[in-house]
Amino acid sequence: MTPRVPLRFQATARDGGRVLHGRKVVAGIKRLALIHFVPQPGASSLVGADVGVPFYWRQYGNHQDPERRMDFRRRLTLIEQSATAIRLRATGTTRSGSARSTYAITFRIDARGRLQCEVEAVLTVSDGPGWLVTPHPHHGEAVFCTLWPTGVFSPTGKTPKRFDSCLVQRGDKGRRILHHHLESPDKQRIKLGPDDRFAWGLEEMNPQLTIVAGTRAEAGVCAYMWDTHFALRVCRDQRDVVLKPGSELRAAYVLAGKMRRQLAADFNRATIASSGAAAATPMYRRGLHTFKETFRDATAAGNTAWPWQREIVAGRAADVTFARDTRVGCGDRTSLRIQHRHVAQSRWLATTLGPAFGEPAFKRGGRLGLSAMVKTSGAAAARITLRWHGTGCGSVFDVAGYETWSSEWITQEKDWIELLIETSPLRPAPDRVHLLLELKGRGTGWFDNVELQRR
Repeated sequence: MTPRVPLRFQATARDGGRVLHGRKVVAGIKRLALIHFVPQPGASSLVGADVGVPFYWRQYGNHQDPERRMDFRRRLTLIEQSATAIRLRATGTTRSGSARSTYAITFRIDARGRLQCEVEAVLTVSDGPGWLVTPHPHHGEAVFCTLWPTGVFSPTGKTPKRFDSCLVQRGDKGRRILHHHLESPDKQRIKLGPDDRFAWGLEEMNPQLTIVAGTRAEAGVCAYMWDTHFALRVCRDQRDVVLKPGSELRAAYVLAGKMRRQLAADFNRATIASSGAAAATPMYRRGLHTFKETFRDATAAGNTAWPWQREIVAGRAADVTFARDTRVGCGDRTSLRIQHRHVAQSRWLATTLGPAFGEPAFKRGGRLGLSAMVKTSGAAAARITLRWHGTGCGSVFDVAGYETWSSEWITQEKDWIELLIETSPLRPAPDRVHLLLELKGRGTGWFDNVELQRR
């Protein structure tokens, strides 16, 4: 049946436009990204204006590199429109023109006003040296869709997060990925074939992506549960691949909205995916850290707790061991340990402090303090560091632009010693803060009773 109110497309720029259902905007495209999508009357948008769904190919790793993404020479063209469907073509290239992206996008509406977005994506390698693809261990490399639903992230932390889990459906079998903040196997290398579905839930209205015949994809969920990448696996054996001129990649999917009642039974029947050994990761929470809790503990609230991460700054990974020690602690039997078998530099770090992670905003002119109990053995030296990003001071993803405040390095401490640091008044106020527990040299270091203070 034909809807009483027809669809209509309105161009707003060379690379953008709006889909209208009567006077209401039901889909919006800006800079070749879907920034607004209302799947049925009365529903809220499933895609936000802050982070859209790109209608161009890009690589998962280092996607800000202009040779890894195809959003140059962007153009959105109306191909055909009727009362029930609007067909568009989105084109773009890498900066050098080494590869070209072409998306056929169809917005289709039924008699009840339910809208879906159908996408056919083609990547073509142009004449020249080819297109370099860098391997990624956990996700497919050639990304044809990145879905960041409205409400999974709040830059201010003032609004509650939506969508408590994801659902992977392959035939009549379902697997549910609970909302937690670990880089873990339940979120990695998710195989998807024709007619397989991936949904976020469970709100009154939920986004669901269906893989179309001819596509075999590999999805990966962000460790912070903010987005999902749908991609083709190009690299094998973790080696770079150069796609030769004339090479072509194809993928297709349908994005639609599903009501809670349409998905609830599938969510309830699904098997809970395991986060594996990552569940033993120590948790960061506000207050004093004695490192007793991990994500495996029954009391852990996975969607509000954040992980202590590990980073090797210098040296070989084979020479560095990170562990949550359950035999050595200051006042108890737990601490965080780093061991260097040969000279290296590494650290435990918490990088999820600030309003974007559900914490209160930091005050302009306020001071930050960090304290920890530390001891070392061998020739290793340990220290603690605060690292922060000032609001409005460049990209929060560029750690090189952060400011730091560190304690002195301490060595050969057989007994626990307290380290204390306090910043000067911070202006502007930080919007991201990192805690670093650092070790360098050869030997072992232990960290316990770590606490951040706001003053």
